[in-house]
Amino acid sequence: MLNIKTTPEEKRANLKKSLNSNKLHKFPGAFNPLIAKLIEKIGFDGVYISGAVISNNLALPDIGLTTLTEVALAGKRTSNVVNLPSIIDADTGFGETSNVARTITELEMCGVS
Repeated sequence: MLNIKTTPEEKRANLKKSLNSNKLHKFPGAFNPLIAKLIEKIGFDGVYISGAVISNNLALPDIGLTTLTEVALAGKRTSNVVNLPSIIDADTGFGETSNVARTITELEMCGVS
């Protein structure tokens, strides 16, 4: 059973507040949910979910071949096991401007900060 106390909305608000603190934030990369839990246990500020790692886990090169669905699922699996904010590599936006807006909405619904 997951012991999550912080909602995705609270994680986003906490991240936004802390970004204005002039503090250097440490977000090590998590290539799976277990590593994200270790990152939290060690005491880092957040979790980074790499697009390259998502691609590599699917046996694909990191050249934009992953879909929004695949990236969102990886983000959901990782961000939902920790109380830390998580950021994810979605650098392609998965299309034009309207697709970028959809990408952000989808990732927010998955719990990514």
